[in-house]
Amino acid sequence: MELCEYLTANVLEPFYAKDGINWQRRFMDNFTFDNTCDPLGPTGTIRFTPPPLFAGRLGELEHAIVGELSKLGIRTGAFAYEPDAAPKKTQTILIPIIENPTALVAPPDVNMSHTRGCLVLRDLLGYQRVNGRYEFAAEDLLKRVSAVTEEKIAACTASPVKLAEGVRRTPSPISMKAIRRCLDEVRQFSLWALTHNHPRLAAV
Repeated sequence: MELCEYLTANVLEPFYAKDGINWQRRFMDNFTFDNTCDPLGPTGTIRFTPPPLFAGRLGELEHAIVGELSKLGIRTGAFAYEPDAAPKKTQTILIPIIENPTALVAPPDVNMSHTRGCLVLRDLLGYQRVNGRYEFAAEDLLKRVSAVTEEKIAACTASPVKLAEGVRRTPSPISMKAIRRCLDEVRQFSLWALTHNHPRLAAV
């Protein structure tokens, strides 16, 4: 996934700029990954569908792609070509990534269930879901995680328990431990994002 973003920024955007075209990156989905590979894995296959505007410049585009990947020390296999089913459409270029030393700087894992993710991001950190996803700045995320207290974690994991003196909301030690782990993973991820120039983050 990161390589798709990297190639979009370092190959496609310069091509648009060279032609004097201002095209926003959020509309660029020309670099995607093959569904048969792990999108977060270091190797796999990148699918590149050249914009129709550059259909006659495939050689230039391929040269630029190889050059950018070489800068990262990434080795590719031979490019393959998948023709589009519709006539006169640009063919998709399949780029096999064989060796990828940048895997050493991959982000740390964040493993949370959907329910626990809502508990952490919404209830503890105060983010609101917009259009089905949470979006936040890495720096703000780190600040909010650092501000979470044990009292907040206890309150967030408390559930009604029947005791001799009546029903009382009591925090679950197991749930508290799990929430602490999630918060630590989120903290590590936000630190990684800041040190690798990823100021904006999102979760679904």
